[in-house]
Amino acid sequence: MSFETMHTLRKAPEVTPLFPELSVVTTLRDAVTDDGLPVPAGARGTIVEVYADGEAYEVEFASPVAGTATILAEALAAA
Repeated sequence: MSFETMHTLRKAPEVTPLFPELSVVTTLRDAVTDDGLPVPAGARGTIVEVYADGEAYEVEFASPVAGTATILAEALAAA
């Protein structure tokens, strides 16, 4: 097999998100749920969806507010 053929068939490297689905995370900044409720910094939630190879996440919160919010990766830390 030639180099050109191997290069053509090569797959792009897969990006591994910082947090996989169902990871428990803590917010580093205040956020707002999809329903418009405030989520304070330090709230714990669970990742339920990963967007754009981990650039943003849908996080579900049970307390202090119940709801989901889309949050950028830079605003989250592992819990």
